[in-house]
Amino acid sequence: MSVFVWFVLIIGGTTAHIEACSHGVHRSAEIVVYADSFRYGVNYHLLEPVRGFIEHLQNVTDHRVTLHLNDYDYKNLLEHFRSHGGVVGFIPQKEYLEDFINSMTWRPQPGITRKSHILILMVKDGNPSLFVKPKIHKLKRAGVEIFVLKFNNLQNYKLSDIVSYPPKTHLYSLLEHTSPERALSVLAQSVCRSIEAKEKGAKKALISQVRLSDGGDHCRGRVELLYNDTWGWLSDKHWDRHGADVICRQLGCGPSLEAMKGDAFGPASGNVLEQLDCTGDEHDVSECLLGRWSEPNSARPEQSAGVSCLSSGVGSVRLVNGSGTCDGIVEVSINNIWNRLCLWNFDVREGSVVCRQMGCGPLVKIQEKIVGEDGIRQRMVEETHCSGSESQLSECSLSVWSSQSCLHNIQAGVVCSTSAISKVSLKGGNSACSGKVQVFHGTSWNVVPAFEWDVEEEAVLCRQLGCGPAIERAHVKAMPTPRGAYALTDLRSVYCAGQEASLSECSSVLSKGHRFESGEAEVLCSQSGVSKVRLDGGDSPCSGRVEVFYNQAWGTVCDETWDLSDAHVVCRQLGCGAAERAPGGAYFTPGSGPIWLEKLFCNGTENQLSQCGGVVSKNSLCLHSQDAGVICRSKEAL
Repeated sequence: MSVFVWFVLIIGGTTAHIEACSHGVHRSAEIVVYADSFRYGVNYHLLEPVRGFIEHLQNVTDHRVTLHLNDYDYKNLLEHFRSHGGVVGFIPQKEYLEDFINSMTWRPQPGITRKSHILILMVKDGNPSLFVKPKIHKLKRAGVEIFVLKFNNLQNYKLSDIVSYPPKTHLYSLLEHTSPERALSVLAQSVCRSIEAKEKGAKKALISQVRLSDGGDHCRGRVELLYNDTWGWLSDKHWDRHGADVICRQLGCGPSLEAMKGDAFGPASGNVLEQLDCTGDEHDVSECLLGRWSEPNSARPEQSAGVSCLSSGVGSVRLVNGSGTCDGIVEVSINNIWNRLCLWNFDVREGSVVCRQMGCGPLVKIQEKIVGEDGIRQRMVEETHCSGSESQLSECSLSVWSSQSCLHNIQAGVVCSTSAISKVSLKGGNSACSGKVQVFHGTSWNVVPAFEWDVEEEAVLCRQLGCGPAIERAHVKAMPTPRGAYALTDLRSVYCAGQEASLSECSSVLSKGHRFESGEAEVLCSQSGVSKVRLDGGDSPCSGRVEVFYNQAWGTVCDETWDLSDAHVVCRQLGCGAAERAPGGAYFTPGSGPIWLEKLFCNGTENQLSQCGGVVSKNSLCLHSQDAGVICRSKEAL
C-alpha cells in the first residue's frame, strides 16, 4: 500500500512572495503533492525533503496541508508536521498511486481567484504511466499541470508521458542533484514558472523591453532592461547561455554565441536586476524568473552581463543526402551558413515541424547520421525545442552551443510521408459536429489517441467541418482504474496551433500499429457559431471590452490566448481600423454573464470571429478579471 501526502497550497495576494518565484509578481495557485510511501515508510523524518519543498514556497498569504496516510503511521507523521506548522487535518486511508490519481476530482469554483492548478508526484516504485493515462489526460485538459520528482531509476520514457510538456521542465530525478534540497529547489522554480505563465501580461508590463548597449550593433553588447518604466542593467551573477538565447531571440537576432560576464562591455549605471533565470525556450525575457530590482550595493559590488548573438536568425530548411524531397539529413540556414541538428535534442515534435515546413505529409520516422560517414564535418545546432505546433523551424528555440557538445556528433534526419491527411470525420456522435475523431491518410481511416489531442486540434477540426467552436467540458470526475486492452492506430499524434483551416495544415506523426491506452479522441463542436461582436466600456466605438453573442446571450472573451491577430479580426468585423493594442486582464473593467470564448485562434486575416477557431467552455477556467479588450484605430482615421 502507498502512503501519500496531499498538500494544498493556496497562493495569492499582491504582497505574497514565493522564494523560488519572481519578485514583484502577483501569483495565484493550488498545488497538490503526492509522496510515495515506499520512500518514507515508518521513518517519518524522511519526509524532510517534502517539507523542504514547502519551505521553498515561502511567505504565502494562505496555505493548507492535508495528509492522507496509512493508519498505522499517521499519528507520528501528523505530529511531525504539526511541530513545523501548516497542517490543518489528515485522513487515514490506503490507496495505490493509480487509485489516488483516478479518484482526483476538480471543478472550477465560482468566485475563486486561483488560476494555476498543479499536481506534483514524488514517486519511487511502480509505474504510474500504466493505468492512469486516461485520467491524466482529463486532468491536463482541465488545466492541471503535472510534475514528477522520482527517487530512483524509474524510466524517463515511461514518466515523460505522465508529466506536462516539455518533460525537461516537468520531470526531475533526485539522483541528478547533489542533495534533496537542491532537487526540491529546482522543482520549486519550475512550479513558479508554471504559475507565472498565467501572468504573462502583468510580467510583460513589468519588464517591457530589452536592449544591448556599447557592443557596436543591436545584436551584441551589455544587457539592459526596461523594468517598471526605468532602464537598468542585468547582473552577471547567474548569467548563462539560456538567458542569452532568449534575449537574442527577443531582439530578432540569431542564436547566442557567448554569454559574457565581468563588465565585458564596460561598467553599467542605474538600477540592477539581480537575476534572470530562463530555460532557454522562452521568447521574451519577461517569461523568465525575475530576481530583485534594486540600486547597486557598494558593499556588494556586481558586474554586468553581456551577450554576443549571430546577426540573423533561422532561415531556410532543407533535407540533404536523401532519396527524395521528403527525406534526408536536416540542415537549417543560420547567418547564411548551413547547420545540421544534433540528434540528442531532436524528437518527433521537431521532426514533424520540419516535415510541415517542407510541404510534406506527416513525419514517419527520425533518422541518425554519424559525422564522418561522408567525410564532411558540418557546423551543428546543439539544441532544438519545438512544441510541434509551429509552422516552421524558425518559430522553435534553437541553440548553437551548450555546456557539452553533441554526443558522438550524431546528426538528425527525417523521413516524411509524401501525402498529407486528406479527410476527417466524426463517428458515433449525436450530430455531424460530435463524435470520435477519424482521420484518413494514404488508403485507410485511423482513430486518433486522446493523450496528445488538445483544444487547439479540436478548434481546427470544428472549423474544418464547418461547425461552431469546440465545446470544452472542464468537469473532471473520478474514474475507475482501466484494465482494458490497448487500441491500435497508424496516426500517433497531431499538433496544431489552432489557427489552421484544416488538420492537413498541422504537424503530425505516423507510427504503424501505434499502441495506446489513453482512449480515442472525441470532439464536441457547437452547431452554431459566434454571430455578433460588440465593444463595451471604451471611450470610443472602436475600443472596449470584447463581447460576443453566442447561444442567444452576450458574453465575454478570456485573454488566455488573446493577441493582436484576434484583435485585428474584431476591428475588421466592426468596420474600425487596424488593432493597435489587445489588452487583457479586464483592462476595460470586468464584464458580467458567461465567458463564452475561453480560447480564440485567429490568424488575423479573417473577416469575422465566426471564421476563427475557438473554444467555448461549459465550466470556464477563466474569470472576468481576465476579460479581453481591444483598441482599434478609429473609423475616421481610415
